[in-house]
Amino acid sequence: MEIQIKFNKNFQIEADIEGTKIMSDQSKDSGGDGTAPNPYQYFIASIGLCVAHYVNAFCKQRDISTEDIKITEQVSVDPSSGKTMFNSIIKLPASFPDKYREALLKTAEGCKVKKTIQSLPEFKLELE
Repeated sequence: MEIQIKFNKNFQIEADIEGTKIMSDQSKDSGGDGTAPNPYQYFIASIGLCVAHYVNAFCKQRDISTEDIKITEQVSVDPSSGKTMFNSIIKLPASFPDKYREALLKTAEGCKVKKTIQSLPEFKLELE
């Protein structure tokens, strides 16, 4: 996969992913215009969105409504170690079938974004 990045006005940056455009910006406090999430916010959101995708697919396969399922992504940093903790919380309605609760959790664990981070990918920067 290749993503093309373009600089727009001020701190607004655009990513073109196979014809789909995603805009990022910085908050006004950081010199931006606050028109879009910043790149780190997209990174955090990508984890929650990925978990939601797996939950959605699981429910669709079993004809279970996702209307009352809520997913929250929380991020905290341990002050002593500096380690970042991502906590994905899946709040299920009382009507969610008990027999699928553990299977849903196991399915959500398959999130590709989470697995990629856990595999400690390599990063490379280069100039042309």
